[in-house]
Amino acid sequence: MTPTGDRWTDARVPIKSIDHAHGEFLRLGAGIEALAPAELRDRIAATVRTLATRYGSLPDC
Repeated sequence: MTPTGDRWTDARVPIKSIDHAHGEFLRLGAGIEALAPAELRDRIAATVRTLATRYGSLPDC
């Protein structure tokens, strides 16, 4: 782990597969950013875009 100046910590996390990491990392919400591998980052981004489209039109609660 490497502390950064912006209150984030860089960490290398071994993963079993892209599928497994995708589900596990999404559970952490906005508290995590996958930087690599690119396939995982792209897949998480696609899921977030889908969720934003689905929930983007909700009225304010």
